Amino acid sequence: MGPCENPTSGIETAQILKEVAEKFLEDNPDDFCGIRMIYAPPRYVSISTLNQYLDTAFQLQESVGPFMAGFDLVGQEDKGRPLIYFVENILDKLAANPDKIMNLYFHAGETDWQGQSTDLNVLDALLLNATRIGHGYAIVKHPQAYKLGYEKNVPLEICPISNQALKLVKDLRNHPASILIQNSFPLVISSDDPGLWGAKGLSYDFYEAFMAMASSSMDLRLLKKLAINSIEYTNMEQESKDKCMAMWMNKWQNSMKIMEEPDIDLVK
Repeated sequence: MGPCENPTSGIETAQILKEVAEKFLEDNPDDFCGIRMIYAPPRYVSISTLNQYLDTAFQLQESVGPFMAGFDLVGQEDKGRPLIYFVENILDKLAANPDKIMNLYFHAGETDWQGQSTDLNVLDALLLNATRIGHGYAIVKHPQAYKLGYEKNVPLEICPISNQALKLVKDLRNHPASILIQNSFPLVISSDDPGLWGAKGLSYDFYEAFMAMASSSMDLRLLKKLAINSIEYTNMEQESKDKCMAMWMNKWQNSMKIMEEPDIDLVK
């Protein structure tokens, strides 16, 4: 969810989204686990505007509760403010609301440059205790950030098609995620902006990750792990997460049974 000039209209929009999501879940209890909203205004702003955004984030949290998953700053990092520019104000706002938990989901390190504020965003996101990190493409160039992310079990949202479409990488076999997969770094597969290139759902990105980033010796167990990560690293309460995991596991097992069935000979 992006910013709006009128916080009240933003709250109304969030309430509508929450109602629609709850109704869809009610109508599809066996196929849908629910959704959450991340308030994600742009990073090309002043300190005063950032403070307004954070105030809005806490208002949204009060209005829609857990449906409001957390706060992010989005947009092309090279053209926006680095996280270090906002750190003091973010920490002050969090300290001013000690009775509230605001999860942070920062886009960070979406660049193939090194030694710039953009790739250093990965380290700042980790030091700000980000719940997840969008892209994190540059993390393999920063051993301390890599170590910290692994130890804190902070997943990166890997976006194969987006990274290729935006020319961060030409050949996905050279994507940093190929190293991360080999070292069991916590990852989830994301589509970033699928509408821009006509992708629907996550199937295309899962396919690219499996075919290009994984070792040729890997099999369905990798896809299974990535799918489980998608549930494990959500913002859902543990009870909802367990229910979703059970639902997905049942579907996975049924799919495996179908694959194991012998081919039916229709020739007579």
